[in-house]
Amino acid sequence: MFKRFCKSTSGNFAIMFAILLPVLIAAVGIALDVANLTKAKSDLQNALDSAVLAASRLSDREGSRMETFDAFFATNIADKPSLAGAKAKLEIEQSVNSIKTSAVASADVKLNFGFMFGESARVSATASAFESTARLEVALVLDNTGSMGAANMKALIEGAKDVVHALQKVQSDRPEREILAALVPFVTAVNIGGADGFKSSWIDTRTVVPKADPGWNGKNFEYIKDSKGNDQRIGHWALFDKVKSKAPWRGCVEARAGGHALSDAAPDVGKPETLFVPYFAPDEPGGPAKSPNSGAAYNNSYLSDPEKGTDGKVATDRYKQQNLAKYDTALAGAIIKETPNDTTGPNYACATPVVPLTQDLVKLAGDPVKKTKGEIDKMTFWFGSGTNVSEGLAWGYRVLSPGEPFTQGQNFRLQDTTKVVVVFTDGENNVFGASDKTINKSDYGAYGYLDQGRMGSTSRSAALTAVNDATQSVCTQLKDQDVIIYTVVLGADTTANRKLYSTCATSPSYYFPTRNTTELKAAFQAIANSISPLYVTH
Repeated sequence: MFKRFCKSTSGNFAIMFAILLPVLIAAVGIALDVANLTKAKSDLQNALDSAVLAASRLSDREGSRMETFDAFFATNIADKPSLAGAKAKLEIEQSVNSIKTSAVASADVKLNFGFMFGESARVSATASAFESTARLEVALVLDNTGSMGAANMKALIEGAKDVVHALQKVQSDRPEREILAALVPFVTAVNIGGADGFKSSWIDTRTVVPKADPGWNGKNFEYIKDSKGNDQRIGHWALFDKVKSKAPWRGCVEARAGGHALSDAAPDVGKPETLFVPYFAPDEPGGPAKSPNSGAAYNNSYLSDPEKGTDGKVATDRYKQQNLAKYDTALAGAIIKETPNDTTGPNYACATPVVPLTQDLVKLAGDPVKKTKGEIDKMTFWFGSGTNVSEGLAWGYRVLSPGEPFTQGQNFRLQDTTKVVVVFTDGENNVFGASDKTINKSDYGAYGYLDQGRMGSTSRSAALTAVNDATQSVCTQLKDQDVIIYTVVLGADTTANRKLYSTCATSPSYYFPTRNTTELKAAFQAIANSISPLYVTH
């Protein structure tokens, strides 16, 4: 009978269920306890994070931070009955240029199966917030070349404003902290004449320049004679005086010659080589015409050219361009266009002005709440001349520099000052225009014409290599001064750009290659978050 009982399967399910029921109930209970503990820990962490952030944003004495921390923590756990006996403690470490707040919290959570594991379990959380209190100076160096077009320019404006709005939030949280930003729009030249605080003493305003002068002021034009019959160059300032009725100087400048081209050396009226030459685009050969914006053609013919030279022979292209007599006319019939995006005239492809470092961030980027606009919104794209990032970066360097032409920046490498450059371009450095013509071989820009060799060579490819080298040189100078650099490219993650801008950036992770406007705006938002000097870690 016993053997039959053992072999019988009748009632086995009930027996097995009876045996397993406690195990199943325990498993369910454990699962509920684990879920409750996980949620409780998450609630405790969130409450602690909120309290740490609230205390970190204060600029008052330590006691106020403690009171704020305690109040926020208590408020955030008030509706969390599962957190029994919750306690939190805040510690504050303050140095010359930073504040670190660290906190720990714990609470007891009642368990469903207290008879097995105890009546409750303890959960804990940690959080710390670091806030820089250093003065912050940010320069936005932004490509405004014609290839940007309306859609890309709109995205660039929005992205740049996101960065400044993030700085506005920091400024709002800590109004006593110095937060400054600057804007440097560039094509191949930069406009400083329209900048706040501009001084004519920065500019080479000589009406005549010695023929042997090592600079480039007046080299695009025929010589004039002095009272002794010696050849002299006419200065660009004097040329603008001739055409001021229709085309006054808008503010762009040429690159300085020699070692001063990329430096932050202060302009000195006693040293002409340190001054900035007013950007004066010559009238190119041909009758007045709208710019064809062609890579092969002359793109800036705005005056009537003489049919014959002074020798009575048919004028060459070079003579037509250099002839001074045409600038003495009343500009009758001239086609001078000063408005974007397609310009003609002496101010060819001269972008909107630099905005030096300012604490008035609303002026720079507008007010996002009131939906007002700022100086960034005035940027637009400008056809012609090409792209020269080195010139934009050189001016980014100068707006951060403490010496003239702009003096709003603190000294470099100070413990209590952080300096940042954000540089953006939508393509590789390039030389544009007149490739099929007998002279110039490019449009006029901050480095004159390609055939003058000012970019290191009269060869287009060699000149571009030199411009890339110059770009890298400015990046190196900035990093040597402990300036943090972020680089952003749009639709141009070429091998050359990847090498140039990932090396230019403070680290490869600070290089942002983007393929479209959505990614571009996301990159600027990431940079804004990175620059924002308050963050919480667990």
